[in-house]
Amino acid sequence: MQEKVSPLGILGGPTQEQIDEWKSKYGEIFVAKFTEEKYIYRPLKRFEYKQILAVNQTPDARTYAEEKVAEKCVIWPKIDPAKLSTLKAGTISTLVDLIMAASNFGITEEPQKL
Repeated sequence: MQEKVSPLGILGGPTQEQIDEWKSKYGEIFVAKFTEEKYIYRPLKRFEYKQILAVNQTPDARTYAEEKVAEKCVIWPKIDPAKLSTLKAGTISTLVDLIMAASNFGITEEPQKL
């Protein structure tokens, strides 16, 4: 039996049904492409952000927080903590930047003076 190509153009990737289910569950979802890899992610919710910050009291705080955000918000493929060390160095940081932008961190347009 031959594997199906998903709507994202990935052999064995998520089906349209899975994508629709994620949209129902999370609301907005996004896809990011890194060379040949694609990741589906969702915005971070405020209570999730506060939970991550509350636990984040380690010397390597930024890395810890980035990994927790990626684990929580990347829907596909799942971010496996055991495989983090095999990813390209900037993958998690770049995904987290995209997740944070989707979560309304940062300015998307200049404020208007009233």
